[in-house]
Amino acid sequence: MGSLVLAALIAIAPRVHEGDAQAFTAVVDAASGSTVADGRYAQQVSGDVLHIEARYDFADGRTVVERAAVRLHPQLEQESWDWTERKGDALVRKYEVDFRTGQATAIRVDQHKEWKEHLDDIEAGKTFAGIAFVTVIKTLREELKPGQKVQLKAVAFTPKPRVATVDAIRDKPEELRMAGRSIPADAYTIHPDVPAIAKLFIKAPDQRVWLFATGPAAFLRYQGPLVEPKDPVIRVDLIPSRSANEEKGARQAR
Repeated sequence: MGSLVLAALIAIAPRVHEGDAQAFTAVVDAASGSTVADGRYAQQVSGDVLHIEARYDFADGRTVVERAAVRLHPQLEQESWDWTERKGDALVRKYEVDFRTGQATAIRVDQHKEWKEHLDDIEAGKTFAGIAFVTVIKTLREELKPGQKVQLKAVAFTPKPRVATVDAIRDKPEELRMAGRSIPADAYTIHPDVPAIAKLFIKAPDQRVWLFATGPAAFLRYQGPLVEPKDPVIRVDLIPSRSANEEKGARQAR
């Protein structure tokens, strides 16, 4: 089936029942295949709002915490997002956006820079950021067949905050190898629609999300830049093969 746009900039109606959940994940360097961080994912529903928090503890002493709040009814509507990286107690960089006011901030302590922007292009129920896209993809599974796509908007940091149009595409089914097992998966690509002239200045790689192919829509794997487009590409696996702390200990013992 050829690629088919179902709707341009649609609002996402909730079709997945979200509840409280947690999981221990692993962050893998996509280039080397080495586990670089141990992760913990937690979500909690309070009223009609889904609160998500993911924490990654890197073997080099860095920690990353990503949080999102997504209203579930009457449509998926992101309320907030923030992402913070520290080395020990020292802040390295931080990004945050309030979708209700349009205010977005990026802080790069390592570059001694800060950006504050008002994002006029945010549309409620059509614009998302970061880990909230996993919730969007889970909801779209019932809407999309392989080869079909929808257009949405994403808040990205380059590191300046900006809004871009993206295509959420359902790919062909895949078999993923994780922790020595082969798992059937539904695969999705989030492809930034970068204007031709902007491509000279902005390199925005695709991000990919995999869900379990059977049963309720559930996260299996993510792959994309850590946060900024120029960051290393990482994978977040639901089923860890080996923890970063174990690999660090093995290296130190040699």
